[in-house]
Amino acid sequence: MEGYEVRTAETHGMAQRGGSVASYFRFGTNVEGPLIPRGKTDVVLAFEASEAVRSFNYASSKTVFLVNDKIIIPPMIHQMGMEYPDINNIRNFLKEVSDNIYFIKADEIALTLENPRVMNVIMLGVLFGSKNIPLKEGSLISAILNFIPKKFHDVNRKAFQIGIEEGIKMREDYNEQSILCRG
Repeated sequence: MEGYEVRTAETHGMAQRGGSVASYFRFGTNVEGPLIPRGKTDVVLAFEASEAVRSFNYASSKTVFLVNDKIIIPPMIHQMGMEYPDINNIRNFLKEVSDNIYFIKADEIALTLENPRVMNVIMLGVLFGSKNIPLKEGSLISAILNFIPKKFHDVNRKAFQIGIEEGIKMREDYNEQSILCRG
């Protein structure tokens, strides 16, 4: 919609059995392919907290991590008697990668809208509101609405707007912390 070249790819793995899915999204004026080189990711948008950890090798110290704070423990973990990282372990691990780590209560927010399926739209709103994607609000909302049935347009608009507000707050909190550190 804004004239950029767009490339996407997904790795599905065991998604149908509760495993992870990684999606790659690149856009710009000259994009060769969809895969992002290790250490070159601008933003990791993780819909489940441990997914951010799985993506750490694509990040650099400048990468922004926007992480839904929900943890979903795969059934295999219990079956194998393994421990799964809690949110504090995940936060501490990611802080070793980048200082730009933000946890969002996107699942909780989606439940207030009585539709847990809008969590991803909330996260996209946070991405936009935090100014970590150089696209226009109208383009993003048009793209979202283009892919869903009309009966879900209103709740997705609300979810996107709430996400934007969360992203703005996140950015303001970051700026306030930066001023306190400098002063």
